[in-house]
Amino acid sequence: MPPPKIFIIACEPSGDTHGAHLVEALKQTSPEIEFFGLGGPKMQNAGVTLLEDMTRFSALGLGDVLRQYFRYREVFYRALARLKAFAPDTVILIDSPGFNLRFAKKLKKRYRVVYYISPQIWAWGGRRIKTIKNTVHKMLVILPFEVGVYQSAGIPCEFVGHPLLDEISVSVPREGMRREWKIDAETKAIGLLPGSRESEVCRILPAMMETALELLKKGGCFKFFVTRSSNVAREVYQEIFARYPTLNPVLTETRFHDHLAAFDFALIASGTTTLEAAILSTPFFLLYKASWTTYVIGRRLIRVSYLGLVNLLAKKSVVPEFIQGGMKPALIAGEAMRLLNDPARYEAMKTQFAEIKKLLGNQGAGKRAADAILKEIALCPTAA
Repeated sequence: MPPPKIFIIACEPSGDTHGAHLVEALKQTSPEIEFFGLGGPKMQNAGVTLLEDMTRFSALGLGDVLRQYFRYREVFYRALARLKAFAPDTVILIDSPGFNLRFAKKLKKRYRVVYYISPQIWAWGGRRIKTIKNTVHKMLVILPFEVGVYQSAGIPCEFVGHPLLDEISVSVPREGMRREWKIDAETKAIGLLPGSRESEVCRILPAMMETALELLKKGGCFKFFVTRSSNVAREVYQEIFARYPTLNPVLTETRFHDHLAAFDFALIASGTTTLEAAILSTPFFLLYKASWTTYVIGRRLIRVSYLGLVNLLAKKSVVPEFIQGGMKPALIAGEAMRLLNDPARYEAMKTQFAEIKKLLGNQGAGKRAADAILKEIALCPTAA
């Protein structure tokens, strides 16, 4: 019997990380599986033969996607052709609904399709859930409230827990990081995390830097750290730093979770990192600024009260969200000072984070997802 074959697609850096852990979990149970598809360097290192490194040109927002359109289109149709030649037993799609749902529609259920990490259908409305029902055999979701959405639509769905619980690792305790940073107990370590893509960094980091200046004006002792994404050139950060010569922030490039866990407070661009901060119990505020095209369209389509996953999971405002025109440095700095100067409020936020972490399930999401996928392969006629 020939070994099972899986075609797997992840278009974003976070998807590459989740995909790599999933492939490793699948190989632990079935080392003979062959993997081919689209992803990034982590998936390649895990054993996937890559047709294209998608993380090199991941996009954010409608305007960015339009600029990347022809590159995506060429990869899209090349991947379809290679998939047919590869003849997989199962196709795994990870997040990235703009690419993956369109890809699934082209497959027309001729292959068994498993979708790992759901599109945000609870935010964007019903059209996507109709597409999923017509193109996907099984949803593997990582947020508990997603199960009911799919089950009510008659779509097979399983909650496997959140992969971040396995992927987050802290090797140096907070006190050790502060010694490395050479800062005393009175100094507040403030993280500025402007996102993983150049478009995010260029839109959001300047407001974070201006907020840092406002914090310094209000007194107190602060040390600022900017976390660099490997997808964004150092020169992008350095050009922005040059506009604020009095700040002199530290640009961190490694040991991401060690740094995030040691910050006293952080300003974080909307995305997965906000959930990582909550898991690590680091108080933060959420900032977000999209292109105006994306923002205007998004306001008309998005149906949820909050942008951040932490607030969505809590079903209330746990962390303040400063979005688009509301991303005002003086306002953000004022709210940050009130939090930092109010120990009860500061600890209450951390307590809320602990409750949210419980909602994410237990460790082992990758293993549970792998087990579910192996069951789907067993249902595939070509794998029998």
